[in-house]
Amino acid sequence: MAIFADKEALYGVLGAFFETLPAGPHGPLIHRVGGPILFTFHRPEARILWEPLPGGPPEFAVHYDAEQPEPLLRFEQDADLAHRFWQGEVDLQDALARQQIRAKGPLARAMKLIPQLDPVYLAYRQFLAGRGGEGL
Repeated sequence: MAIFADKEALYGVLGAFFETLPAGPHGPLIHRVGGPILFTFHRPEARILWEPLPGGPPEFAVHYDAEQPEPLLRFEQDADLAHRFWQGEVDLQDALARQQIRAKGPLARAMKLIPQLDPVYLAYRQFLAGRGGEGL
């Protein structure tokens, strides 16, 4: 059974978590990629776009069902896999090799940030725990 019943549930959990990132210490990581990042999810079908704002780190906007501005980097994956990834349970290199996650754009920029994502994984787990599993 899918973790997210529909795209509204995905936006209410994963999207809500993404919206917390600019206010915390993790926002500057998004700017280090160098441009917008588009996440396309399947089962359910959904899109979330991160747009670094001109004011610089840590500010970035989270857009739903958008593909503008033009993404620098695109990730496409099953929503359940994305949920597990943000909990730190999925190795990005392995998922890319198995084509569980498909990427387009300058992937090397994103790969440099992987070692710095451990605090983001922890933040997502804490975010989920704070919700008491609500919305899943």
